[in-house]
Amino acid sequence: MNRRNFLKRLGGAGAVAWLMSGRAAAEDVLDGYGNPVSFVDPLSYEQDFQIDPALAPDSVFSLGVGSGDPRPHGIVLWTRVDPAAMADPAAPGAVAFEIASEPEFRQGSIVIRGRATLDGAGDYTVKLPIQHKKLEPLRTYYYRFIYNRCASRTGRFKTLPDAGASLDRIKFAFLSCQDYSNGYYTALAHLAKEDADFVVFLGDYIYETVADPSFQNAQVRPVPPLPSGGSAAAGLEDYRHLYRVYKSDPNLQAVHERFTFIQLWDDHEFANDGYQDYHPDNNPDPAAPTPELRQAANQAWVEYGLADVPFDPAAAPLESVKIYRSFRFGNLMELVATDERLYRDGPPCGGDTALRYLASRCAEAESAARTMLGAPQRDWFLDTVRDSTATWKIWANEVTAMQMKVGPAYVTLDQWDGYPAERAHLLSAIGLYGVKNFIAITGDIHSFIAGYLKPDYDDASAPVGVELVVGSVSSANLVELAQSQLPLPSAPLPAPIPTPPGVGVESLLMASNPHMKFFNSSTHGYCLMDVGQNGVTCTMKAVTTVRQPQAGLYTLKTFLIRKDSAELVAV
Repeated sequence: MNRRNFLKRLGGAGAVAWLMSGRAAAEDVLDGYGNPVSFVDPLSYEQDFQIDPALAPDSVFSLGVGSGDPRPHGIVLWTRVDPAAMADPAAPGAVAFEIASEPEFRQGSIVIRGRATLDGAGDYTVKLPIQHKKLEPLRTYYYRFIYNRCASRTGRFKTLPDAGASLDRIKFAFLSCQDYSNGYYTALAHLAKEDADFVVFLGDYIYETVADPSFQNAQVRPVPPLPSGGSAAAGLEDYRHLYRVYKSDPNLQAVHERFTFIQLWDDHEFANDGYQDYHPDNNPDPAAPTPELRQAANQAWVEYGLADVPFDPAAAPLESVKIYRSFRFGNLMELVATDERLYRDGPPCGGDTALRYLASRCAEAESAARTMLGAPQRDWFLDTVRDSTATWKIWANEVTAMQMKVGPAYVTLDQWDGYPAERAHLLSAIGLYGVKNFIAITGDIHSFIAGYLKPDYDDASAPVGVELVVGSVSSANLVELAQSQLPLPSAPLPAPIPTPPGVGVESLLMASNPHMKFFNSSTHGYCLMDVGQNGVTCTMKAVTTVRQPQAGLYTLKTFLIRKDSAELVAV
């Protein structure tokens, strides 16, 4: 990739890192990420690396720091320099970065240094995909940014093991759905103290709506008004504003500082129940595409996200990014992350709310031609899972794959229930391939669920794997929706599920879905996965409240999945 094309692909995606000094050894710099980064001598004493310890980082690096998409010799580092801290935002200059083997950054511990040119076109975000031989596999490093002698807070990341390495254990958390307005991130305060190697974020990092009187009258902490003045994001500046608000939360910043993220998106990074460049809600003409809005959502996600995903502003919205990718953790685990929004067909029976939620499936929903993944991604997914030699195959899956019904009605056709033929194809193929130790980790529905993956939920066939669904960080759950007298900001359904007298919504869902072994939609939290060669333990952790800034933490449920056995064992 030549320099002109490199800069073009970085357009709108943050700061540009380029060779600022010729002293880095060429043989140490590795290719592999979408956008290469070059470095300076780690022994450099140049002005950009001088620090005044009296300068507080929060006014300069107001959104903290973050890391993502680890590799055996690589990492993506992120921050944003606040333009209010610049003498001239039109000529912001450069930001420096350092990676060290210890958090004190003593001179002998610094392994990598470099600079990046700040650019207002990327909203002053700094996103550096770093690939270097001096980063060793399966090792913890520390990093920071420096701007005008002010150092950011220190972040931490861990590289992946070599692809063929023998690994006994890996620990990670997964989470999703953090509506800022519906509650405090009390779960994240506890997650920041956990023992984990990395975090998988399954989508709905932001919500696109702000102070909509039709359904956001119950806000715990309102989001400041959008630049456009509307109630839903209408363009790039609105999406950027939302990311800045969400990333200002100190508990979210603490989790980013401590853990590397593998990040996906779901619908709310664009629009509720969005598909391709369409969305049925907050839209005067749901049948008309909104390519400019989809492109703006793509760009903001790349600028503010932690994935190694370049943004091409010259490409059409469905081609400007590609977020599906996989991560190999030695011989122990392969994490396969899919995109279930950009290529999916629309609602099968119509975009009206009554046809998407608590609805029967029309004939069109059963069509074998309907897709959520799109053919290229579907083939890639099945090839990756089939060919993986890792013991555990973990599917990072945005929306619930298990069937979810209430009597004859499906809870929502926005989930895999709206794409039953493709689901049956995927899970049948996994069974026919003889893939063992297949686990889906899922978000979206704001509920803790554990159950079985089956090609056909209308027969007694054996499962081909298990699914573990995490409750939301703060977004409204089903019990909150049922108890509220007002529409809630981010409820997974537009109205409560009708229940018989004396029957709770959770009991009703369990009775209607015998393949589910656990269902709780009354709390908020995250899941911890402890992956070993002989088994995986999933611990579902919940907080006592999101309505107050502090909360207690407790274990909601723990499940064990033994090697070569698609069975959920309650611990």
